[in-house]
Amino acid sequence: MAKGRESAQPLVQLTDDQQKILDNIKPANHLSLPKGYLSHTQVDMYLRCARQYFFRYVRDHKRPPSAAMALGSGAHKALEGTHHHIVKHGAPAPTEAVLDEFSVSFEEKSEDVPEKAWTEGGSDKGQIKDAGIKLVRLYNEQQAPKVKPQVKDGVPGIEKRFEVKIGGVPMVGVIDLIDVNSTIVLSEIEVKMMAEKGKSVPEFMRTSVSDLKVKAKSMSQGDVDGSLQLTLYSYVEGINSVRYDQLLRQKTPKFKQVSSTRTTSDHLWMQEVVTGVAKAISAGIFPPCDPTSWVCSEKWCGYFHQCRGKKR
Repeated sequence: MAKGRESAQPLVQLTDDQQKILDNIKPANHLSLPKGYLSHTQVDMYLRCARQYFFRYVRDHKRPPSAAMALGSGAHKALEGTHHHIVKHGAPAPTEAVLDEFSVSFEEKSEDVPEKAWTEGGSDKGQIKDAGIKLVRLYNEQQAPKVKPQVKDGVPGIEKRFEVKIGGVPMVGVIDLIDVNSTIVLSEIEVKMMAEKGKSVPEFMRTSVSDLKVKAKSMSQGDVDGSLQLTLYSYVEGINSVRYDQLLRQKTPKFKQVSSTRTTSDHLWMQEVVTGVAKAISAGIFPPCDPTSWVCSEKWCGYFHQCRGKKR
């Protein structure tokens, strides 16, 4: 597993206000974490509903995967393969081979999905798989040819695992893709104009950290700007440009990229959130969320009955 930086030290010289924030963040010591570490998934769940975190990680009550998880897992596995093919051969893998990989992974993950879960969204397993095939084909034929995964010290930036301590908190994760052919900082037109002048774009201006999402509805710009996941990935890799690559399961399958940037202030905020959550977990603080929140419902929380009891 690739090692990240040992602590959340700033990438650039801090302003006076930023230094005050850093000085006020006390390292998390004497931690008691259920898994011995945190991830962005754990932190997000705790912030969404600490009681939900308690059932999932403290009591270790695992819920069966959903149909959406089977779809997402299949797509991730297939596109991981085509990204590695780009590194080795300079081009995406043949589409039929990528679709075969999707089908195998989808079927394997599907074995653990409860039967009733397939029809909850108004579709059956076959329709969901067909939708996945269309999305994977779309990505492999339209987006993958534009991608160039980073290779650093012989390690490709594909499903890149990391371990890092942030304010004394062990954090682990997996970065889907580090792309060194991104047009987030410069547009394709600007890149072409520089090429016509005989100038190449420095790699740091073409590098972006990317996470793949398979969703029914696109994330907003605000979702991406505030994403703790992308802030963590930006910090670990020292890359300011971040983005979500979204495969949208709609009537007409779509690929949509939403990008953002991260600053030292964002990294400091992330450290404050991570250390705060780690301290609260270690102190055994697991309050329920606002009962009017969308999270607190039978549809969206697998622990609803354990927490609030059956509806009468």
